[in-house]
Formats: sequence, structure tokens, C-alpha cells
Amino acid sequence: MTSDLKNTIINLQVQEDMLAIIFMGQAGVILKDPQGKLYCIDVYFTDCCEREFGFKRLMPKLLAPSDLVFDYILTTHGHYDHFDVDAMPILMNNDKTRLYTTKDGIGECEKLGITSRVLRINKGDTLTIGNIKLTAVFCDHGELAPDAVGFLIEAYGKKIYLVGDSCYRPDKIEYLRKENINVMFVPINGAFGNLNEMEAVCYVDRIKPEKAVPCHYGNFAEHGGSVEKYNEIFAQRITDTQNVNMKIGDMIFC
Repeated sequence: MTSDLKNTIINLQVQEDMLAIIFMGQAGVILKDPQGKLYCIDVYFTDCCEREFGFKRLMPKLLAPSDLVFDYILTTHGHYDHFDVDAMPILMNNDKTRLYTTKDGIGECEKLGITSRVLRINKGDTLTIGNIKLTAVFCDHGELAPDAVGFLIEAYGKKIYLVGDSCYRPDKIEYLRKENINVMFVPINGAFGNLNEMEAVCYVDRIKPEKAVPCHYGNFAEHGGSVEKYNEIFAQRITDTQNVNMKIGDMIFC
């Protein structure tokens, strides 16, 4: 199963002026651009959360960290389901990959002895990374991750908004409504400082993207989150955004 997705991504030819978005479960995505560059964002590859916290992985492992050499790795914060401490030394074991991470991610890199090609992201930063423009936008993941950010990604005239791990702070994301988001990934699990199903729908209703993808559910029993409940609320409240449920390994184009 690992080689199936690996080969699909390697052989994928992305149309000019588009990005391929591969959903990797939890809050992780892989992007591929028309020039073949690969961007790994918050992908959870291993079982490090079970070893460290007892949170057993429920989703299949469709990729091993050694399967692909990424051009760029981006993490929204240092929690291990976003900054995979078992995968990161393998992912960075080359002379190519550049890692962009927040202050707590930098701390994890220091513990792991990863010192080369590591750059810090601060809230409010706008960076050109390969063929995308990345802005680290507001999120509130509480006192245990004060430097956590969301990501606004712009490329080829399209915009992808990754809310990141965040509690309900609608006033703080109002400014993103004017960005005319094409695809929005929003957490729905409602535990550990994240939006619940109703709050996630309210975020989507506020931002009004073309497509909304629920995430951060289904990988750990302790995290909670019901996509069925989210879908029901979404159908009752929203008519001008497409609700897109993605399984691990699913792909859409933007």
C-alpha cells in the first residue's frame, strides 16, 4: 500500500497553474506543483504519539517517511501529530529538504540534532517557498502551543487556507474572508484546543471558501470528532461552499 501512493505522487503530472493536494489524515497534506516540487505540511507518518502519549494511530500508513524526498516541509506547530519527531530525522536525511517550522518546532529540531536547512516561522510572516507564497496566519491553540499558526498558501492565482489547530476565535479570522479562499481545511475534533463540529462550520460560514475539507478527526480515539455530525450541520447551514470529505490518500486539484 505504501508503494501505491508513493508511485502515484512520483508519477503525478500537475497541470500548469494548479496545485495537487493529497490529504494525509489528521491535519496533514502534501502539495505538488507543476514543476514537480513537493511540499509536506503537518504530515503524521509514524506512531510516535502512541509511544509518547498512548494515542494509538487508527488511520493506515500510506507513506513511510523514507518514501519521498520533499523539497519543503512546513509545520504549523511542534505537537507530534504535526511535527513527527520519529519521521523528521528521516525526512531531513538528505542535502535538499528545507524545513520551515515555528519556535517549538525549532526546539524539537535542537533535541533531534537537526541543524541544517531549518528556518523559523513566526505569526505574521510571509515567505516565498519554492513556487508558493506562505503567510503564517492567526490561530489560537492555547498555552501549550502559543506559537502555533495557520497557513495561507497562495500559488497560481489560487489560495489554500489551513486553519491549523485552533479554538473558536472568529473575530481573529474575519480578515481572511476578503482573501477569496479556494480550499479551506478546518479541524472538527473539539478537543485539545480545537474547533468542534459546530464551530468548524461557523468558521467555514465566515470565510466562505469555494471548498471546505474537515480534518483532525479519525486518527486518535482520544481526539474525538464526528464527520457525520459536521456534515449534518454543514448541510443545514451552508449552501455556497462545497463540502469535501477526504479520506487519507485522496487528492484534489486547486
